[in-house]
Amino acid sequence: MAYVPVPKDLTKVKTKVAFNLTKRQLICFGSGALIGVPLFFLLRGPVGNSVAAMCMMLVMLHAGKRPGGAGACV
Repeated sequence: MAYVPVPKDLTKVKTKVAFNLTKRQLICFGSGALIGVPLFFLLRGPVGNSVAAMCMMLVMLHAGKRPGGAGACV
């Protein structure tokens, strides 16, 4: 059977703020949405729905990454 250690100090456990997400996750998702959704509506007319949706997804994915690579934005 696998053994998983449980820490006794729970002060470093991140609390969930809303929608079962941490504050960092809410900030990252919110910043991505603030950039991606208007971009979709600006590009939808000139390039079409499919290309606008792909651009929106790429921009929103990038908003959640650190400059160094993996992880959340904050």
